[in-house]
This record gives sequence, C-alpha cells and structure tokens, in this order.
Amino acid sequence: MKSFIRATLAAIFAIAGALAVYAPPALAHTVVGQTYTFTNCSNNAAASVAIGEAQMSVTVFDAGGGLVGFDFHNTGSAASSITDVYFHDGPLFGIASITDGPGTSFHDPATPADLPAGNDCNPPFHVTEQFSADSDPGRPGVATNGVNPGEYVVINFSLASGKTFADVVAALNSGALRVGIHVQAFANGQSESFVNLLPTAVSLASMGATAARGQVTLAWRTGTESSNAGFNVYRATSASGARTKVNNQLIAAQGSEASGASYNIVDRPGYGSIYYWLESVDYTGQTSLHGPTRVNVRAAVQRPQYRPTLPSLRR
Repeated sequence: MKSFIRATLAAIFAIAGALAVYAPPALAHTVVGQTYTFTNCSNNAAASVAIGEAQMSVTVFDAGGGLVGFDFHNTGSAASSITDVYFHDGPLFGIASITDGPGTSFHDPATPADLPAGNDCNPPFHVTEQFSADSDPGRPGVATNGVNPGEYVVINFSLASGKTFADVVAALNSGALRVGIHVQAFANGQSESFVNLLPTAVSLASMGATAARGQVTLAWRTGTESSNAGFNVYRATSASGARTKVNNQLIAAQGSEASGASYNIVDRPGYGSIYYWLESVDYTGQTSLHGPTRVNVRAAVQRPQYRPTLPSLRR
C-alpha cells in the first residue's frame, strides 16, 4: 500500500511540476491602426508586381508621446523582401527610432537616397529630408535583413510641431503624404517599387471583436462613407498568416457622406487567437484594409462527472 501511495504522489508532483514550467507561446506581432496597400510604379515584371501588391502593406498607428509608427508587413508566402522604405512630404518631423522585427535589421537613411523609378509614379515620388530607411547589408545581401514573408519592421516618426496622428492619417488619405517601398529578392530576380494606395472614402470610427461560446462577433462603426459599395471581413490565426474571407457576399454599405452606420458579422473560427481585418470596397473596386483586431476564443471547459479519491495516507 505504501509503495502505491508513493507512486501516486510522485505522479501528482510530476504533473504539477510540468504545469509550473509551462509558458504559453508569445503572441504574434500586431498593431491596430489604418492599413494601406501598395500599387506599382516600376512595372519590371508582371509576376513581381502581383506579389508586391498582394503581400505588402503598411499599418499607421498612434505610438504615443508625439510619435506615429509605420508598421511594414510582408504577409504572403512568395519570395520577396522590402529592402528600402521612403516617405514623401506630410506632417512628419523626422525618424525617431526603428523597431526591427525578428529577422529584420534597418537603419536610416536609405541607399539609394530616392525611391528607384520614383519618377514613374503618378505623381512622381521624391523623398523629403532623407525620410527613408534601408535594410542592413547582411550575408549574403540586404534582402536577408529586409522584410521577408511573415516579417515586419516599424519606423517611428516624430511629428512636426502642432501636428497629431489624425493629421498624418488625413495627409495619407489625401495624398499629401505618401509612402514608397523598394522590394527585392523575387524568385525571378527582379525588383519593383511601390507607393501606397489612397484609401476608399470610409472613415472608421470603431472596430472590435468579442468571443462567446465558440463564436466571434466582429462589430464596426463608420463615421462617414462616400462612394462605398460595402465591406469584406478576413481572418487569420496570426497577424502575418494567410487570410480567409469570412463573408460569402459583399456586406452592403449602409452609411452616407453625412453619417456612418453600424455593422456586425458572426463567425465561428475555431479556438485560439484569431485576427480580423475589415476591407472597404468602393464602386470602382478600390479597396482599403483596416485592422487587424485580435480576439481569443476559448474552448468551453467541462466539469468532470466524478472526483477521484486518493487512498488514505494514514499508516
């Protein structure tokens, strides 16, 4: 009996020890702000253009303390690397810091000093006051330390006196501030240059997700809507993971130029950390991406039907 008791206690202590050293995996990198996709300027190869426009994006967010962050992502799986980033005009004062993600290493300013093929952009793109950053020369080359698939880098800017994050978004939305990227390491050996697309005329007032009983409700409200056809919702299991479209049909627009509207959609994504993006689509087919927002969907815990009883420890 004593040997049985010792074995039972040893098993309990082993389980407790295993639980004590367990640590959940770190959450994937994510920021919430206004996301912009890119359109091509150089047009060296159609395959490279398609990859860049599908995989590259920048999320602009309020970093606090008079700073605004530009979070550059490469969300796809096709070979490609953002090796240089450039900024043209707007309410920016200067680069305050660079936050490298795992696998990336950047410094400022960039070489070359201006966006390659920038004169081919419409309108032409020219860098303001050396507002640029470059991936560090690595082994075997700069593409090693650039933003490759699944990676990111954040460029933090100080704002000009009296300017706010809202001024930055307004400048991006009007084209007064533009962002350019140079992308290399495509499988075909080509490189391409891109500038951010102007968003659709939708001002997003709020967006959030709540989880209950294995399902997620994504809700958002617009401030105003102009020429907006509707919305698509996408989800992924990480901030840089492959996105799956949630809605079968375009969610029809309900707002107007005078006032916005409230929307929601219910999804059953499975369990774990889930990331959601909102895509607004105008009547010309131009899109703008918002998010991501993250929600943790927990599995329901069932109580055991009986409680096992350990043998008595009395001698």
